[in-house]
Amino acid sequence: MRLIRLFKKALRQPLWLAAAVLPLAPLLALPFGGGAEAMLALAAAALVPLGSLAAVAVWHAAKRIREQIARPALSPAVRTGTTRLPRPRQRELDRWRARLNGGWALTAGAELLRAAENGQEHSEYRVRALTALAEHHAAKRRDDRPPRHHDLDIVVVSAMNLLGGTTSANEAEILAYRGAGLRVGVLHHPVYDRALDRPVHQRIRSLIDDDRVVEVRPWDTVRCDLLIVRFPIAFERLMDELPKIDAGRTVLLVNQTPHEEYGAAGGYGTSWSIPDVHANLSEWIGPHTWYAIGPAVRDVLRTHHAADMEGIDLATDFWYETIDLAEWTPATRRVRGPHDPIRVGRHSRDHVTKFPNMAKRLLDAYPARHDIEIHVLGGEHALRRILGGPPAGWVSHPFGEIAPVEFLGGIDVHSYFIDEQYIEAFGRSPLEAMAAQVPCILPPSFAELFGEGAIYCEPGDVEANVRRIADDPAYRAARVDAGLRVIEERFSPAALIRRVRGLGVTGGPQAASTDTEQIVSATQ
Repeated sequence: MRLIRLFKKALRQPLWLAAAVLPLAPLLALPFGGGAEAMLALAAAALVPLGSLAAVAVWHAAKRIREQIARPALSPAVRTGTTRLPRPRQRELDRWRARLNGGWALTAGAELLRAAENGQEHSEYRVRALTALAEHHAAKRRDDRPPRHHDLDIVVVSAMNLLGGTTSANEAEILAYRGAGLRVGVLHHPVYDRALDRPVHQRIRSLIDDDRVVEVRPWDTVRCDLLIVRFPIAFERLMDELPKIDAGRTVLLVNQTPHEEYGAAGGYGTSWSIPDVHANLSEWIGPHTWYAIGPAVRDVLRTHHAADMEGIDLATDFWYETIDLAEWTPATRRVRGPHDPIRVGRHSRDHVTKFPNMAKRLLDAYPARHDIEIHVLGGEHALRRILGGPPAGWVSHPFGEIAPVEFLGGIDVHSYFIDEQYIEAFGRSPLEAMAAQVPCILPPSFAELFGEGAIYCEPGDVEANVRRIADDPAYRAARVDAGLRVIEERFSPAALIRRVRGLGVTGGPQAASTDTEQIVSATQ
């Protein structure tokens, strides 16, 4: 216990004390002959200038643990003195370290200190637990920025370190807000125990300029017209520290269904709890409105989760995703010759749910023929599980090998069919194809979302529609124009700005020009 008190006291020491002991740092390794204790001492020496006396406490911890190892009263697991930590315990330690640095410092810090105090715990686990705490404290010292108050138009709260559609949606919206002259705050709230070591995605990080787009930190305070929370699973367990946000209006964007798939027996697959998310957000940010990002999510909430949704304010309209046509115009576009094969393509993350789960339906939806090539960006592993591998006549690229906009510039038709049990919350892939001016063929389940912007049919009718698009230039042009028209009406940055203005966002040049017009009118 004296050791732990020393560690806790060291965490509170000012930096000038660290400077006083800095010349002694190389001597920390001398009492040890090798092994884990020597490594700990060297680590402590490196951390002294960074984390004040926290590293010195680690050295004392190693020495005390070494003394305890020799005591016969301890259990054999502790008396062995071995420096090798069993893999399951190392994985457990890694999880607590990730939580410590990923937003749950209070919870994880208490657990790591508890383990360090436990004399029956594996000696190496105790040492590494204290090392993790010392390193965390040192990092906080290096990043010791004072709390700030932000007065903003919009704040976006989401898991900003994801690799898929959520990051694309966040990026597109932030760009739209910035382009409209609005000031935006970005708060990263990771998903508990999911990719906690992964930093904020570079596409989001590059937008933060501390002027039009600012990073909100957990100890800041914020006032804004609109608070937008996206990706509900991230809020099943709130971070230990959260900023105080005073928002004129707050919305939760439900961009995933509570279960991945739904069948006759209900939902199954990775899930999140509607009551938990609603309770957590109500406690943190108060009353708020839920927005489904499309008809598929709305229908699932109403059909499968009606009881859980009682008392929750669910908007009647949708919070569609946003896409900027300028960002999705291919630099080069394929011009098909009279004897060239038709290229039917699709792009998505590589997962079995992104393809029909029956071989016949899959092959019908992607009809490889002597004059039809199938090009896929993302899906090789899924195809291996469903079909044993990409069939003859297919060209498969790992997702990320080619930029999606470049891939779309090289195909003639976009066909997007998925597992019948899988609920596609939105459908970012076909939206990107429409923006790139590629005609889309989709299952009827997307008809309410995309309206006249796509062609809808069953897999068995895909080939006939592909050939009509390829053989009739006027029909192809009409399908492209219809897709662009739907994007402008529902999915464009202008449509998004109209939506947030309707929710009380008043800042930016538009608001200033409106005020000026009102003044001029009043004087006439």
